[in-house]
Amino acid sequence: MKKETIATTLFILLFILFAVIVKVYLGWPYKYFLETSNKICIEDKACFYAEIADTLSEREKGLSGRQSLGNDRGMLFIFESETIPGFWMKDMNFPLDIIWIDNNMKIVGIEKTLGPCEEGKECPVIYPDKQIKYVLEIKSGLSDIYGFEEGNSVFFR
Repeated sequence: MKKETIATTLFILLFILFAVIVKVYLGWPYKYFLETSNKICIEDKACFYAEIADTLSEREKGLSGRQSLGNDRGMLFIFESETIPGFWMKDMNFPLDIIWIDNNMKIVGIEKTLGPCEEGKECPVIYPDKQIKYVLEIKSGLSDIYGFEEGNSVFFR
């Protein structure tokens, strides 16, 4: 092989490696933080070990079909950009609190004690009042116990 061809191939491989690193660590910063501990915290009030739902299929499934959720557990739904997604309690077996979080990592709304859909009745879809980037689902009642409010800061630990 010619020296120029080897140099060009090496340059292309290094560029691709650099692009992948930038995409993984800068394009999706939440993954770096969550892979280290999987904790999402709300101010100094409480932290939850969060399962991540950041693909369409994971977001569609959510916590449906599960029998329970621990007091220190939750599911964090992550969207590519701010949006107003619809959530429902189809195939859920226990009630939840839903915390809407914006791109600035602030709580912009809380839906409390959303129960499973009743069989034979239409299952309502719940939307945030504002655009959000993240949704944290936790066990019903914990928002009140910990005193979560709109404007509280959220961070990864």
